Amino acid sequence: MTTYRHPPQLSIRNEFHHDFEFEPRLLFPELPPELRNDVYAYLSIPQSEYSSKALNTDVPIQLRTFSCKHTTVQLCPVHHGSTGLLALRNYQIQEALEYHSWLLNNALELRIGVYFKGRINTFIQADWDKKMKVHLRKLAKLHPWLRKVAKYDIQILWDATDGALKSKNNKKTAGQVPLNMVKTLTCLVDEDVKRNKGNLQVGLHLDHRFAVENAMSPTKFGLEKFISDQETMLHGFKEFATEIRKAPYLDMLPRSPYPILLRIVPSVSQEEKALLVIEAGTVSWLDWITGQLVAKKTLGTAAEVGRTGSEGSMEADFPIDHLLAECSGRR
Repeated sequence: MTTYRHPPQLSIRNEFHHDFEFEPRLLFPELPPELRNDVYAYLSIPQSEYSSKALNTDVPIQLRTFSCKHTTVQLCPVHHGSTGLLALRNYQIQEALEYHSWLLNNALELRIGVYFKGRINTFIQADWDKKMKVHLRKLAKLHPWLRKVAKYDIQILWDATDGALKSKNNKKTAGQVPLNMVKTLTCLVDEDVKRNKGNLQVGLHLDHRFAVENAMSPTKFGLEKFISDQETMLHGFKEFATEIRKAPYLDMLPRSPYPILLRIVPSVSQEEKALLVIEAGTVSWLDWITGQLVAKKTLGTAAEVGRTGSEGSMEADFPIDHLLAECSGRR
């Protein structure tokens, strides 16, 4: 019996692989590296606070979500760079390859949304810190450039289901918890980066239901503690700015004949309250962080407390007035 064997096949990949490899080409061969870096920096500056889109394209980490009993944490690195130049990496353009590396190491911003949805009286800060540090260090091990991110934008939506933190003689308040969270969430920042370029923005947004209950409760959230401890807890950053807002509510409540201030049960379930969303590569904050500004503070200055606008009714002013008094240390 004759056995037929197929003739040996040539490997096109092995035979011709080198024909399809290209050395990176320069768009502007006469432009020195230091000037190219200046061009990269210019291309990465946001055009304006309102018109420039925050992008997640060409970043190795997409939107990450970490959920536990008390919180849902979303994390997403963004940039304001040139997608056109980044796209030229597919054509082995040297400037595009350099720009991608430069962007990761110099011009990323880390956006982090925290939704506190649990019970503050059973929340254990040390356990939460430990879990978050494990998640963050795993990410940093895979992506070392995370430690070079200098700008953090952290927004916290507070909707504790059991009201204020109850402690003996009110020695502890819930107002300390958001700052502790921020300190943990920024644990990856290299100390030199933090000192020379560190820029931290923090927003604390009190859900309408919580704000009303807080106003009616003899035990308060502790906004004065949140304001007074910032210089200590956020120490090390070259710049920081914080805001306190009451989250918007008018478009989420069911129709009701009762006054607005009495409608304290939200119609949106806690699981639906995401803070960040990505659409076609564009990263946006959702409307939870667009509520009425109650107070703000920047590094080295006193907190500015005061009404910055009206939501259109005396009923809406009820929780705001109590929040203003609490920020000022008057209860």
